[in-house]
Amino acid sequence: MDRLRTLVGISIFWVGLSVLGDGFASLVVPAQLAAGADPAWAATVIGGVTFVGLIAGMLTQPVAGRLSDRLYPRWGRRGLVVAGAALSVGALALFATVHGIVATLGAFVALMIAVNVAQAAQQGFIPDRVEERWRGRASGAKGVADLGGAFVGFLLFGAFLATGELPTALAIAAGIIVVTAVGTVILVREPDRAARPGPVTTGSDGLLSAFRLDPSAHPVFVRLVVSRFLFLLGTFAIGRFLLLFVADRLALDPTSAAGDVGGLLAVLTLITALGAIPAGWLADRWSGPGTMVAGSVVSAVGAVLLMTAGTAATIVAFGGLMSVGSAAFAAANWKLTADAVPRDEAARFLGIANVGTAGAAAAAGLLGPVADVSRSLAPGLGYDAIFLGAVVAFAASIAVAWPLLERAGRTAVAPAHQITEVRRG
Repeated sequence: MDRLRTLVGISIFWVGLSVLGDGFASLVVPAQLAAGADPAWAATVIGGVTFVGLIAGMLTQPVAGRLSDRLYPRWGRRGLVVAGAALSVGALALFATVHGIVATLGAFVALMIAVNVAQAAQQGFIPDRVEERWRGRASGAKGVADLGGAFVGFLLFGAFLATGELPTALAIAAGIIVVTAVGTVILVREPDRAARPGPVTTGSDGLLSAFRLDPSAHPVFVRLVVSRFLFLLGTFAIGRFLLLFVADRLALDPTSAAGDVGGLLAVLTLITALGAIPAGWLADRWSGPGTMVAGSVVSAVGAVLLMTAGTAATIVAFGGLMSVGSAAFAAANWKLTADAVPRDEAARFLGIANVGTAGAAAAAGLLGPVADVSRSLAPGLGYDAIFLGAVVAFAASIAVAWPLLERAGRTAVAPAHQITEVRRG
């Protein structure tokens, strides 16, 4: 019962975080900007604004993670979760009042900073509270909550954007943030001072020390982050411009298409969520690296097929294939990353690992000019250049993760004393 309480407690706040993170970058910001931007350069404007906001959040997270690690022995993670939730509510109130490109950019930056303060503490819970042999399943549960929040966000924002009632959706999102943060505070029991001391610090530690990483000392961690970056670059590249892609393929106005795209993204997210738990089980029982590679292969196939989609049904079918691949990759990568981080600096290291998530989401926005230029040169090409780039990113992710698969294979067949040595190393 205690294990179930902990699992729910460390997962529930992901619902609130994902309502904001996924819903805003994929629907709210694109719809708000597309309404006022030149259609010929809409993808460039959307990509630029989301790039700046997501980079701001990415740079915030390691600093907030280091603060969480230092506060953990006395105060636990929950205090920073609550602070980030409160800042997020304030940023939502600000967003409800803005119009225009510059104001939207400022509000989005404020929201991403607030969300990443909360997330920095939140993602330290799995290495803190879950023993290693259960982390694949805990990562799967985290994935379900994460994707469940995205599902709610897509439905919520898609429906209210279609009717022009965004402030109402923002108020509901704020309520979800408050409820899930309170749920975490009630259900998670911490800190356990005897189980983990705080990180060793020196008087010379400055702000930039939050970003310090010796790749030679943590080669598996670095490879996992790079592989995650490449995989999510392909995923986010398609998701970021899906509103414009669907409007183009189905001959719809981008603003009026927001409701349809919100429903489509909700369906794809639900498929990913349904795959998260079995993917976590596979990562625990079969092979974490193998599950990652398989997820990349399936997503690459889905992206290739999606280029041929011309109806809502085929977009759902081929996008669903990508969703299955995302479930497999995400659960395995998160489990392996939680295994690889030093326990006394879990939040800081996972904040650095967020380069693979927020960094990829931000970089995906830079592909906006590629889409606009390719469409101006070859109108029939549409957004195929984005999809081809995604396929290349998935292939590169496989190449980076492959040595981990080979290493896992060698460990599996090694004698017992060699396995001990590998684990100590």
